[in-house]
Amino acid sequence: MDDLEETIQVFRQCAKVAPDDPDILATLGLYLGRQYERIGKIDDLKEAFQLLRQAVEITPTNDPDLAGRLNNLSNVLSLRYTCMGEMDDLEEAIQVQRRAIKIKPTNDPALAGMLNNIGSLLYMRYKRVGEMDNLEEAIQVSRQAVKVTPDNHPNLTIILYNLGTELYRRYEHTEKISDLEEAIWVMRQAIEITPDNHPGLAARLNYLGNQLRSRYERIRKIDDLEEAIQVSRQAIEVTPSNHLSLADFLSTLGNSLIRRYEHTKKIDDLEEAIQVSRQAIEGTPNNLNLSVGLDNLGVMLFHRYKSLGKMNDFEEATRLFHQAIEILPDNHPELAVRLNNLGWHLMLTNIQRSDVLQFFERAWNCQAAVPFVRVRASAQAICLLQEEERYTDAYQLSVDTLEVLPRVHNRSLSHQDQQYVIAHFSGLAASACSLALQIGQPPEVALEVLEQGRAVILSLLMDDRGDTFALKKVRPDLCARYESLRIEVNTPIDGVSDQSQQRHAEKRRPKAIEELEECIQEIQQLEGFDRFQKGLNPKQMQHCATEGCIVVVNITDLRSDAIIVSKQRISSIPLLSLEASKVKKWTNQNLTTSPPVMQPLENADFRRLLLGLWEAYVKPILDDLGYQPSSIDSLPRIWWIGTGLASSLPFHAAGDPTESSYSRVISSYTPSIKALRYVRERKSSGIEQQCTPLKLLMVTMATTPGASDLPGTKQEKEAVEAAVGVSITVQALAQPDVAKVVQHMGSCNIVHFACHGVSNPTDPSESGLLLESIGANVANPEVDILSVRRVSEVQLPQAEIAYLSACSTAENTASRLEDEVLHVVSGFQVAGFKHVVGCLWPSLDNVCVEVAKAFYSNLLGDGNVWRDDRAVAVALHKAVVAIRESDEYRKRPLAWAQYVHFGA
Repeated sequence: MDDLEETIQVFRQCAKVAPDDPDILATLGLYLGRQYERIGKIDDLKEAFQLLRQAVEITPTNDPDLAGRLNNLSNVLSLRYTCMGEMDDLEEAIQVQRRAIKIKPTNDPALAGMLNNIGSLLYMRYKRVGEMDNLEEAIQVSRQAVKVTPDNHPNLTIILYNLGTELYRRYEHTEKISDLEEAIWVMRQAIEITPDNHPGLAARLNYLGNQLRSRYERIRKIDDLEEAIQVSRQAIEVTPSNHLSLADFLSTLGNSLIRRYEHTKKIDDLEEAIQVSRQAIEGTPNNLNLSVGLDNLGVMLFHRYKSLGKMNDFEEATRLFHQAIEILPDNHPELAVRLNNLGWHLMLTNIQRSDVLQFFERAWNCQAAVPFVRVRASAQAICLLQEEERYTDAYQLSVDTLEVLPRVHNRSLSHQDQQYVIAHFSGLAASACSLALQIGQPPEVALEVLEQGRAVILSLLMDDRGDTFALKKVRPDLCARYESLRIEVNTPIDGVSDQSQQRHAEKRRPKAIEELEECIQEIQQLEGFDRFQKGLNPKQMQHCATEGCIVVVNITDLRSDAIIVSKQRISSIPLLSLEASKVKKWTNQNLTTSPPVMQPLENADFRRLLLGLWEAYVKPILDDLGYQPSSIDSLPRIWWIGTGLASSLPFHAAGDPTESSYSRVISSYTPSIKALRYVRERKSSGIEQQCTPLKLLMVTMATTPGASDLPGTKQEKEAVEAAVGVSITVQALAQPDVAKVVQHMGSCNIVHFACHGVSNPTDPSESGLLLESIGANVANPEVDILSVRRVSEVQLPQAEIAYLSACSTAENTASRLEDEVLHVVSGFQVAGFKHVVGCLWPSLDNVCVEVAKAFYSNLLGDGNVWRDDRAVAVALHKAVVAIRESDEYRKRPLAWAQYVHFGA
């Protein structure tokens, strides 16, 4: 520091001798700015600004040093903004930096630093106003700066650091995990090339700590959290005690320690987190950054209050939360976070709910905030509004929140990212539907809201595979462009073997997505195409019910209803005896989890569940529709959709041996009405290709790595082959891998799997059918999963029927994604199968054989080919009823009630 002070004194003397020399003024201003960065003395910053502005004003426009002086002035304006929070300083800094870049030759080595600076400024403006355009431009110019900077350039480390911070912030806004992974990779690069004695090393380590903690919060790998704490401690160790940034580094360490406390409940972590957070606040100037520290300490004290019950911790936390809010301007993006924290804190007090509600409502109304923060606030506000019976306000807020969904869920996200995003909206659509009916909205309005917020991931996948025949007739050129773009966007990049082509595809993908979105908007402007890739309107929903009614059961804590869609009307029936608490009690029994051979008590309980479901829900609906017992061939069809709590209820099997769904209707399921329309639009092989022998692919897995053997698959294969006779060409694959199955599915109309299935409770896109991969070690094959994600990437124009004789293929165990209906069955629907037979839970080998044999005999017996969609559902219905009515299984519904039909 002595050298810097001496240098400043020398240039002061020079400035007295030559007060109008721009070079001297600019240099003195530069050194004063550096001194401010080290010790935070505001007078240094003010003087630096005055000197640099004066230097710029007296520098001729053709002077080659002008760009550099503009750059230094911009840097000081940035420091002023950071210190004082005045937007005018930031706007001027951006304007001055753009001017510097404009006059700098493109081949000048200093250009990279200027691009880096403008990126940092745009990033600051994004953080302040929340506009994504600023962040996207910041990332763009930072990438450009990296590109033009030589590998051995000393400034590369700061440029990489800025790019890493910007990618991290985009991750926070979009929840796109690839941004977080790249941010960590870039930050590690920055640290690797930073010398140990570099003044910027601590900042890089600190930011890596933040990023690693975020990855822990996303995927829960404790190693990430441990490393986050380690690098944060490193950052603090190499930072002087009077350094301006030390407070930030202490705050980062405190945040990671509190996460470890939440994981381990070790009080030492909590105490240290509080200690370092107090240190951070003491070293933070009274500016916008202080709000972060106050809020963090409030959260930690709140944790200690919950652990130890000390009232003074609670009171201090309350005061800190209020202080953190008061510091921020009304339009600050971080304000929503502070308001949310205060709201949750006050929920544990005796304060009136109406007083707490205001904080969540304010958080929702922070338009500049990260969308997911606003959605969390909205969800709590809706609950509080319902408690106060302000149902109209709650409904409007629900609808407004659902409008955010298309802006955060899009094609640029991976399957995992989409699921993570959608989980933030869990239960919102069902709640909005209940609220709509509660305030007297027509049932079609309630149903539109429900469809808008359910099966969103499937909807996007199906949109990109929907029929374009009508568009091709009207605008063949636009249709061709749309087809080309949607193929490009939906082709998996990881399937490209050539690395250069893969890099090109990765670089091109964001632009292709943007072009596809623009193309869709152009199509929607055409007459008659305004609903293209949008939710169905009531008339379109009714058109889907021409072959039978669609019944949607919606259960929330507020109320339970059935919405019935017929070709004549859309109506609703309140289900007064079907309470949410009763359904929770049913589902919490977990009656279907034990092995099929060990279920005597579970079968008795399950019979009671089926009877209760019949009396509370199914019978009132069927009575209202006028559906009475009849012969199977004359029974009407019905499609069930269960939402939220009702998503796993077996409506098709409700009742007892004397009266049940089986005696009144032919039951099918569909994830959504839009999904039903999608499969209805698929061309039918059974009807239109009778002159050509149909093909059936038979996949069997008698043994599976890491799972129990399935000896019955051999009998099932033989039974199916005997049942289909000469009407079908059968190709058998025993013990295949995923690649071979996918290859053969492309040429088949029917696929039949006799194997194990698995439902992934954390990532339903990875649920699937268990196959095997031999690899290099023939003696020890590994499991190979034909996952929902993998199946949904395939497009099978000849697909007709998929019979999945495997457990859990129609089950989604991810509670926060229950309304997404992501399971193996829906994956096969996306791939193009009009009909999918699946199982909700495991069955017995001999039952699997009998049901499969009867299904194909009913469908293809005597060399016939099914002539309509109804025939497929009827074939399964008859097969299951035969087992159900047998003496052996009459009282064992867990052996037969798992079979369900999804589709047309």
